[in-house]
Amino acid sequence: MNFFGHDYLSGFRRINHTVTYHTPNWADQEPQNYLKETFVWKQRKGSRVSTINDWLQIQIGGSEDVKKKKPSNQNRIKSTKYTLLTFLPQNLLEQFRRIANFYFLVMTIISLLIDSPVSPMTSLLPLVFVIAVTAAKQGYEDILRFRTDNVVNRSPVTIIKDGAEAIIQSQNVAPGDLIVVERDCDVPCDLLLLRSTDPHGKCFITTANLDGESNLKTLMVPRELPTVPIEEMHKLGVIECESAGTDLYSFNGKIELSGGEGRVLPLSAENVLLRGSRVKNTECVIGCAIYTGMTTKLQLNSRLTRNKSASSETYVNRFLIFILIALIAIVTLLYFLKRYNELFVIPKLTYLGPAADGYSVKQFLQDYLSFLILFNYLIPISLYVTIELQRVIGGFFMEWDTELYEKETDQQCIVNTSNLNEELGQINILFSDKTGTLTKNEMNFQQCSIAGHKYTYKKTRLEDEETKALIDINKFSIDQKVFFQALAICHTVQVASSTPADEQVTNKNESNKSGPPEMYSITDITEESHNSSQHSELNVSHTIDTSISVHPNGVNAPVSSSDVNPLLIGDDSYQVERRKRPQVVKRSPNFARSNKVHSAGVGEATAGNTTEQNGHSMVGSPMQSPHMVRPISLQFQRSTSERDLPQFGEANSAAALGHRRAHSYGAPNAYLSNPVGNMTPPVGGLFRTASTTSRESYAAPTFTRQPTILIRAESQRRKNEIQQTLCSLDYQASSPDENALVEACANLGFVYIGDDGEVLRVRIVPPHLDYKRPINSNKPKEDCFYRLHVLEFTSDRKRMSVIVRDEAGRKWIYTKGAESYVFPLCANSSAMMVSKTDNHISDFARLGLRTLAIARREISETEYQEFISSLAQANSSLENRKQLCEECYSKIESDLDLLGATAVEDALQDDVADTLVSLQAAGIKIWVLTGDKVETALNIALSCGHIPPDAKKYIILECKSRDDLLIHLNVLEREIVFGIGQECALLIDGKSLAVALAEAPKEFRDVAVKCTAVLCCRLSPLQKSEVVALIKSSNENYNTASIGDGANDVSMIQEAHVGIGIMGREGRQAARCADFAFAKFCMLKRLLLVHGHYHSVRLSFLVLYFFYKNIVFMGIMFLFQFHTLFSSSSVYDSLFLTLYNVIYTSLPILFISLTEKPYTEETLMQTPKLYRKNTDNKQLHWPYFLLWTLFAVYHALIIFYFAYCVFSFNNVILNGGQTAAFSCFGTLLIWGVVIIVNLKLWLESMYLSYWYIATIVISILAFMVTTVIYNVINLDYDTDIYWAYNNLLASLPVWLYILLTIVACLLPDFTLRMLKRALKIKGFSIFPGKQRKREMRKKFESTYL
Repeated sequence: MNFFGHDYLSGFRRINHTVTYHTPNWADQEPQNYLKETFVWKQRKGSRVSTINDWLQIQIGGSEDVKKKKPSNQNRIKSTKYTLLTFLPQNLLEQFRRIANFYFLVMTIISLLIDSPVSPMTSLLPLVFVIAVTAAKQGYEDILRFRTDNVVNRSPVTIIKDGAEAIIQSQNVAPGDLIVVERDCDVPCDLLLLRSTDPHGKCFITTANLDGESNLKTLMVPRELPTVPIEEMHKLGVIECESAGTDLYSFNGKIELSGGEGRVLPLSAENVLLRGSRVKNTECVIGCAIYTGMTTKLQLNSRLTRNKSASSETYVNRFLIFILIALIAIVTLLYFLKRYNELFVIPKLTYLGPAADGYSVKQFLQDYLSFLILFNYLIPISLYVTIELQRVIGGFFMEWDTELYEKETDQQCIVNTSNLNEELGQINILFSDKTGTLTKNEMNFQQCSIAGHKYTYKKTRLEDEETKALIDINKFSIDQKVFFQALAICHTVQVASSTPADEQVTNKNESNKSGPPEMYSITDITEESHNSSQHSELNVSHTIDTSISVHPNGVNAPVSSSDVNPLLIGDDSYQVERRKRPQVVKRSPNFARSNKVHSAGVGEATAGNTTEQNGHSMVGSPMQSPHMVRPISLQFQRSTSERDLPQFGEANSAAALGHRRAHSYGAPNAYLSNPVGNMTPPVGGLFRTASTTSRESYAAPTFTRQPTILIRAESQRRKNEIQQTLCSLDYQASSPDENALVEACANLGFVYIGDDGEVLRVRIVPPHLDYKRPINSNKPKEDCFYRLHVLEFTSDRKRMSVIVRDEAGRKWIYTKGAESYVFPLCANSSAMMVSKTDNHISDFARLGLRTLAIARREISETEYQEFISSLAQANSSLENRKQLCEECYSKIESDLDLLGATAVEDALQDDVADTLVSLQAAGIKIWVLTGDKVETALNIALSCGHIPPDAKKYIILECKSRDDLLIHLNVLEREIVFGIGQECALLIDGKSLAVALAEAPKEFRDVAVKCTAVLCCRLSPLQKSEVVALIKSSNENYNTASIGDGANDVSMIQEAHVGIGIMGREGRQAARCADFAFAKFCMLKRLLLVHGHYHSVRLSFLVLYFFYKNIVFMGIMFLFQFHTLFSSSSVYDSLFLTLYNVIYTSLPILFISLTEKPYTEETLMQTPKLYRKNTDNKQLHWPYFLLWTLFAVYHALIIFYFAYCVFSFNNVILNGGQTAAFSCFGTLLIWGVVIIVNLKLWLESMYLSYWYIATIVISILAFMVTTVIYNVINLDYDTDIYWAYNNLLASLPVWLYILLTIVACLLPDFTLRMLKRALKIKGFSIFPGKQRKREMRKKFESTYL
C-alpha cells in the first residue's frame, strides 16, 4: 500500500518534551517484563521509540515524507515459538535440556569414539526415534498456532487512502492509518475515534475479549473536533500520546490541530477503541491507528505464556539423578574390580595372555567408558516419549468424555496443554473468579425498598411484604412511580434497532432486486455528521436499490439492501463480492435507515401517503387491511424513537421505518431468525381484529367463571406481549444489573423505548386487568426527559448519575450506586428514610442479592450553570483532569432525596454448591477472587458453599498500613491456633490486600493458607495474578489452579500451575489462554476428582515401572560381569538392547497408563477424600521408588542365578544332547526378563481388560517372533545367536526354567498384595520426611507480634 509518507519505519516520531508535558505516573507502575518485551520488539522492528519517558507523535493519515519506506507487518501478532530457520536448533536445544536425552547423546558420541562393547546403533536409533517423535509433536502444535495467527494477521481491513477506501491485510496496518470499522466488526488495532455515523459522535462497543464484560460501552469522538471531508482528514493534525501501557482504562494525549488556529484538544480513554473490542449498534466509525501489533493494550495485557511443567517432572528428574549416581558408582566399582583382576588374577591365568597396560590413559578411558556404554540403559530413554504419548492420548480421552460435554452449546472439553494432565490430581489451592464462574452473570430483579417499605417483584406487579397485597401500575403511589421512573431513566442502556423479522424479509427480497449494485461511499459519513443537526434524513447522491416487504404492522414498507462489508475485498488479491450499504435515516445510537423505493420493485408496489409527523418523514401504504391493526398496548417494536413506534390512530396513514439489516461480518448468526412468510395473524397471536365482539366478550355475566378466565387470559396475553416487547427492544446495557432493572421497569409498565438524540422516552403501559375497560380506549402516556449529562460510573465513585430536564422544564439529577457511597450524599431530611432503607439492604444482602441505592433532587438553573462552567474547565485541563471532574460531580451529587433501593439476584451456576463442597472435602482450599463488594461476595460465598455456614468469618477492611494489617493477621492466627478444629474464613478487600502484597506478603500468605476459605473482594486483574504468584512462592510448594471465564481472568489463569477456562457469556479469551476449558463450573468436579486422580495414578505407575524394568534389565548385566573377569562384555545381543524399550515392554505400559482405574468413576465422584491419596505426588515419593527398585533387584537375582544354575550343573539341556552355547545363555536371560517384567505389570494393574491382557501377550509374542526371525539369519554382526533361540524353544528344561522363574519372581509380589488386602494394611512410611517435620514444627510456631 502506498502511504502518504510515513516517517522512518513506523510513522512515529520521537519527541522529548521540554515544556509542560511530563511522564505520566503509569510509567512508574508498569511491570518491567511487559516493558522489556515491548521495547525489545520495537527495537527489532526498527522503531525509533525506545524509552519509556518519550511520548509518541503520530501524523493522522501518515507522515508526509514519502521518501522513507514503511516497514511491513507492523500490526502483526505472533504467538509461535519457532520459525523455519530456528525450529531445528531451538527444538533440539530444548529437548537436550532433558537429562535422559542429553545423557544418551553423550553416550552415542562416546560409543562412536571408542571400541564400544555394543553397537553404537543401540543408543543412536532409540535417541533419534525419541527426538523425532517429540519434535514432530511440538512442530505440529506450533503450526497450529501459526495458522491461528494468520487468520488474524491476514484478515482484510478497510483504510482510507487518498480520500477513498482501500483494503489491506491487518498485519500491514501502520500507526497513522485511517481505519474504517463497521458494525459487528472487530477493531484491528488501538484506534483514536475520529468519526462516527452517530449524530452525537458516539460509538458503542463490547469488550468481552479485553475485560471479560459482554455489556455495551460508549465511546465519544473528541469534543470540538472539526468535521472535514474525507479527502482532508489526513490534514487534521498530529496526535501526541503516551507510550503504550497495560492499563485498559487510561489514556493521555492530545491532538494538535493543523491550520492557523493551532488548537489543542485533550484526549482520554473514552476516545480510544482498543484492539479486541467490537463495534455494536453503530453503523460505521473511522479511527486513526495509534498502537499496533504487539504494542496494543490487548497484547501487552496478554502475558507471555511460559512453558508450564508438571510437578511430577521434578520427581522424575530426582529419580534420574539417583540412577545416574548409581550408574557412576557401578561403573567405578566394576572398573576397579577389573584393575584388581588384571593385577592379581589374570597373570596367574597364562592362557589369557598378558594383561593390558592399566596405567595408560587411553586404556583407562577405554575401560571406564566401555562400562559406561554397557550400562547406559539404566537411564530409560523411551520414558519421555511414552509420557508424551500418554499425555496426548489422555487429553483426547478428556475431550471425548460425554460428562464434560455441554449439549446446549455443543461444546466439549478442550485440552490446550496435555503436559499438565496429571497436575489436575495435585491441586492444593483453587483460585476462582465469582461473576460468570460461580454465578451465571444473569441478573434478575427480586426485591426493592421504596419510601421505607419493602416489596417483592412479581413480574408485572409488586407484593407488599407487610400486607401481601399485589400492586400494579394503576395502584402505584407517587413514591413508587417516582422510584421506577428513576430506574427507567437513570442508566446508559441502549436499544438495539434491528428486528430479525425485517432482516429475513430483506434477505428474502434482495434476490429480486434489479440493476447494478451501488457502493456506499465513505463520504456519506461526512455528510451525515455535518448535516445531522439540520436534517433528520440524509440525501445521498447514490441510488440504492430496494425491495418491498410487508411491514410488521401490516403496511407495505420499503426494505433496505444489505450492508457493505468492510472486510470483504474487491481487488485482484481478494475476489470477494462486496455488499451494499443503505442510506442512514435516523440519527440516534441505533438509527433506522431510509430507502428510496425502486420503480421496478416486486409486485410493482409504490410508496404513497407520505406525511410529516413529529418532524419526521413517514412513508405509508394505502393498501392496509383493517385486521392488521394492533391494539394500542401491543405497539412495541425494536426502535429508539417515536417515528419507529407509530400511534394506534396513525397506523392507517403512516408506517414506521425500522432498521433492517443482514447479519454482519464478525458476528455469524447474530441476527438470524425464522423467516417471515405471509402476515396472516396466528391464532391467539399478537395480531387480532379490533372489533366489538372482543369488547362484548369482556362484558360477560358476573355469575359465571368467564371473567376470571378472561382476566387470566388477558394477564397471560400481557405477559407474552411484554416478553415479545422486550425481545424486540433488545436492551444493551453496560452492566447486567442495569439491564435487569430496565427490564423490570418494562414489565411493571414503565417501558424505556429508547433515546431520540438525547430525549429519553418512557412509555407508560398499564396492565389490562379490568375486563370491562376497552383495550384500545386511550392513547398510552409517554414521559419524555431531555438528558443533559451522564456522570459515568467508575470503580472509585461506585455510582452513576444522570442530569435530565423534564417536560415542565425542571432539571433533576438522578443517582444510582452502592449504598455506602449514596447514603452520605443524601440530605439530612432523609435520615429516617436512610435508616429504614439500610435495614432493608442488610436483609437483601443476607439473601445474597446485589443492592443499589436510588436518590434524586431538583437542581436550580444557577447551580446547573455553575456545574457546566466548572466541568468545562476541568475537561480542558490536561493535568489531573479525572480528579477535577470528580470534584465537579461530587459537588452536584449532594443533598439528595433518597428514593429507595433495589435488590438483584445473580443466579448461581448449576450444582456449584455441590462442586465446591466436594472439592473442599477433597482437601482443596478455595480462594474466590472477585471485584464485587464484600457484602455481596460474602453472601454468594455462603450460598454456594464456599464458606462453611459454621465457620468463623474474619473480615479485614480498609487497612492502610503494615502495622494495622499485622494486628489483624495476629488476631486471626490466634483464632486459628486456639480454635482447634474450628473452620475459619478470611475476607479481605482490595485496599487491604494491596498493603499485604506490598508490605507484608509472607506474613499474609502464611496466615491465609491456614484458613479453610479465603474471599478477596474488589480486586483488579493484576492483583488476582499477584495473589496466585504469592501462594506459588511458598516453601510448602502448593500446586495451584485458577478458573475464570473472562479476559480479566487471563493473567490469573496463566500465572497458576494449572489454568482452567469456562466458555461462558463473557467471551472465549479465558478458554483460549487456559490449559483446560469446558462449559460449566460443575464440570470441574469431574475434571479434578476423576480425570485428575486417574492421570496422577497412571503417570506414577508409568514412571515407576520404567525404572523397574530397566533396573531388572541392567541388573543382570551387572551380575554377569562378576563371572567374566569384568571384561565389559555384554550378555545380550545388540538386537535385544535396541528393541527392549521400543517393542518388548512399551505397549502394555502405554495401554495401562491410559486405562488404569484403581476406583470406579462413581466411587471417585461420591468419595472426594480419595483425591487426597495422590496429592503432593505421594506415589512418586522415595518409599514407592525404593520398593520398586527392591523388587527389580530381586527379580534380576532370580532370573540370572536360576539360569546360571541350569548352565552350571549341566549345560546339556538341548534335545539333541549338545551343550548350550553362550549365545543361548544370553537369549534365555532376555526371554525370562521380557516375560517377568510384563507379568509384573499385569500383577500390579487394578483395571484388567481383554485388550490389556492382549497387549501383554502380544509383547511376549513379539519378542519370540523377532528373535526367531533374527536367529535363523546367519549374521556376523554382533554376537552369534544363529539357531540358538530355536534350540531353546525345543528344550524341555528351558520351559521348566521359565515356569520356575515366573513363580519364584512373582510369588512374593502376589503374597504381599493378598496380605495387604486381607489384613487391610495401609501403606506407611518409615521416613520422617519434610512434611512430617513441618507438621511437628507447626505446633510450636510463634505469632508475628
